[in-house]
Amino acid sequence: MGCAMEVAIEIEIAEIALIGFGGIDRERVRAALVAELSRLLAEEGIPAGLSSAGTIETLDSGAFRLAPGMRPERIGQQIALALYRGIARTVFTT
Repeated sequence: MGCAMEVAIEIEIAEIALIGFGGIDRERVRAALVAELSRLLAEEGIPAGLSSAGTIETLDSGAFRLAPGMRPERIGQQIALALYRGIARTVFTT
């Protein structure tokens, strides 16, 4: 009989720079980012290393493409995926 272990993590994103996106609804981008990152962590799992206590001071999420006219929700999803992948590549400090 397996025993599921519940892991609580806290992610604080201090700033997301959306340069060149004048007039975009930043709150919709933020809400979509939070929802998608939560979904990825729940469905894909917590990347190895993140489950052991640690801190990431800065995160290089790598490059990703955004198409002109992309909806704020889709932009938030793309940013979340890039962050999730960046977390998986990161070395953690305690």
